[in-house]
Amino acid sequence: MASVWFPISLLLVLAVTTEQVVTKGPLLSLDTWIRDHVLRLVSENPYPILDRLAEHWSDMGDTRAAAPALIVATLAAATRTRSWKPVLISVLAGTALFSTVIPGKIIIGRPGPEGAPVLPGQWGWFPSGHTSTAGICYGTAAWLIGICFLAARPHLRRTLYAATVAFCVGVGVSLIWRDYHWFLDVVAGWCLTSLTLWSLARWAPRPTGRRGGTG
Repeated sequence: MASVWFPISLLLVLAVTTEQVVTKGPLLSLDTWIRDHVLRLVSENPYPILDRLAEHWSDMGDTRAAAPALIVATLAAATRTRSWKPVLISVLAGTALFSTVIPGKIIIGRPGPEGAPVLPGQWGWFPSGHTSTAGICYGTAAWLIGICFLAARPHLRRTLYAATVAFCVGVGVSLIWRDYHWFLDVVAGWCLTSLTLWSLARWAPRPTGRRGGTG
C-alpha cells in the first residue's frame, strides 16, 4: 500500500477506462462481451435465490444502507478514542465520494446497459455510484473499527479488512449480474474506492483506541 505504484496504477486504469467510455473506444467491446455472457448465465441459472441474493447485495451500495453503517462506525470510533478525528475522516471520505462520482456521472453521461439515453438533468452510469458508495462507506467504516478497536489484534483487523473487501467486490459483481451496470462502470468505482481509502490511510489524521485498542 505504501508504494507509489499502487495509486499510479489505479489512476492509470481509471484514466484509460474513462477515456474509452468518453470516446467510445474499442475497450467497450469488453463491456458488451461480459454483459452477453453474464446475461446468458443469468438466463440459464437454475437457482432463483442467486438472483434475489444479487438484488439485495447490490442494494447494499445504496446510501440508505451504506451511510448508516459509516455513521455508526464513526460514532463508535469517536466515542472510543474521545476524538473528533473519526468524524473528520468520515467527512473527508464522503467529500471524496460525492466530489468525484456525481460530477463524473453528470459530465460523462454514459447510458446504462439497457441503452436508454441519459436525458438532460439525469445522471449517467459511469462511474458506478453504488460500487463507489459501498467501497468508500464500508471501507472507511472497517478502517475506523480496525484502528480504533482492533489495534492490538492484527489478525482480527486483517480478517475484518478482507471480509469488507469481499463484501464490496460482491456489490459490484451483483450490479453486473443484475444488469444494472457495465463492467467498466464497476471497475471505475473500485478504482475511486481504492484511491480514496489509500489516501485516507496515508494522510488522514489517525485516531488511536484508548486502553491500547484491546476492547
